[in-house]
Amino acid sequence: MSCWLALKYFPRRLSVIFILLLGGASLFLIQLVPETLSELAVALEMLGKLVITSGTSLMYAYTAELYPTVIRNTAEGVCITVSRIGSCLAPFVLQLREYFEYLPYITLGTLAVVSAFAALYLPESFGKPLPQTIQQMQKRESMKCPCITRK
Repeated sequence: MSCWLALKYFPRRLSVIFILLLGGASLFLIQLVPETLSELAVALEMLGKLVITSGTSLMYAYTAELYPTVIRNTAEGVCITVSRIGSCLAPFVLQLREYFEYLPYITLGTLAVVSAFAALYLPESFGKPLPQTIQQMQKRESMKCPCITRK
């Protein structure tokens, strides 16, 4: 329901950034919970799982809106493939627990926060027509990275 509401009423970039920051924050906060409040730690884990799953659903819709019609299927397929590689690597991230109990949470929380900041550079697609050509896609407004210059 939350994904549907976000897609219907809120800007894509803002929704994705909020979801990723909320998921990252919940994963970071797990290490601050005392052992006597294990229920709170489980609740934070479930909140992190919920919002990261919601973020994944939002990203599928957002990704499809970013690419022009001529390459949309190919680009979406590449993005899905890369996401599945991440899913394949996730069990190995859990093995980081052998070195430090909270290292998997720190790793995944950091990835979520870095992804949220990277999403700042994506163009907004909410309420705008889908691009039909690559030139239309390149003309979309997004936040400019100061270290990249376009000619």
